[in-house]
Amino acid sequence: MRQIEVVQNSIRIGVHFSTSNREVGFDDDIRISLSEPGSKGEMSLFKADEVSFLVTSDQAEHFAHALLSAAEESRRTPRTNFTLESDIVLL
Repeated sequence: MRQIEVVQNSIRIGVHFSTSNREVGFDDDIRISLSEPGSKGEMSLFKADEVSFLVTSDQAEHFAHALLSAAEESRRTPRTNFTLESDIVLL
């Protein structure tokens, strides 16, 4: 399983293919899982230790493409082109 930790290591995203996820009549066999390492508390996003769902290979490719497109757009956009709340003038 490939895992990525995000949000200052408070959320773990896992992506895993396994033939054991295959069921007759269903094409979704790629599992995406979300979990929060560490102790559970009031600030937890998930009630369960891990939340997961299955996607098809086509859905996984679309998701990967969307992530790559967003990453490329982020890289191309200068960090100085954003508005701070203090710069907003209300009329």
